[in-house]
Amino acid sequence: MARRTVDMSDLIAKRGALEKLLEKTVLDTTQKITLDAGARLMIASPVDTGEFRGAWEIEAPMKSYEPRRITNNTVYGPALASGHSDQASDGWVENALLAAVRFGGGQ
Repeated sequence: MARRTVDMSDLIAKRGALEKLLEKTVLDTTQKITLDAGARLMIASPVDTGEFRGAWEIEAPMKSYEPRRITNNTVYGPALASGHSDQASDGWVENALLAAVRFGGGQ
């Protein structure tokens, strides 16, 4: 088998640009998924008075690898997230989040 030599100098010279491109891609994708997950949660939220649906707070990252947060601080939020509503069965939160990740933030 013949040996082949690969010249990596061009790739090494572009390392900084590649790292920036990767970081931007990670950030863009993470932001899209976070916003899509928030939208899916709002749409899937059970509604009586609308207070729960309107209480979602979405905090998308501003830098790559920062934590993202989607919260709903209503007192009855945990009960609704556990399926204590005829409008949304147990697992609706997980399903909304999985759909956002599965589709990469593309609604």
